[in-house]
Amino acid sequence: MFFGESRLTLPVRPNDLDALGHVNNAVALEYLEAGRWDWLGRQGLVHGDRMIAVVARTEIDYLAEIPRGQIEVRTSLESPSAEEFDEDDLTFRARFRQRLHLPEVARPAVDALVTVAFLDADQRCLVSMQDFLAASAVSR
Repeated sequence: MFFGESRLTLPVRPNDLDALGHVNNAVALEYLEAGRWDWLGRQGLVHGDRMIAVVARTEIDYLAEIPRGQIEVRTSLESPSAEEFDEDDLTFRARFRQRLHLPEVARPAVDALVTVAFLDADQRCLVSMQDFLAASAVSR
């Protein structure tokens, strides 16, 4: 049940740039969010109405300026790994490794580790990753 990396190419719009002519740090977070949505979709998971994934923590390193043009968002599930995940156990968080890459540049411009938790939006309480996956599978 473990998933591969997704790659999403996005345009860097003029309004994404700050006064120095590179992507604003808050816009980089929006690119990462789009990457996680893309990752979910490529895995056949639908972000549910009731069971949702919410960002609990973001660790981010800005390594290079991102100018106007194109950016590639690379997203992979770092944890739980296939060895760590047990469908009969309870897992309450997942960590995504996400990187923003400029075209033709091997080193990422942004490297982030994003931790998500799973929430029952109606009851406003944590649920397990297993419950989230089950709800997403039903939605398919």
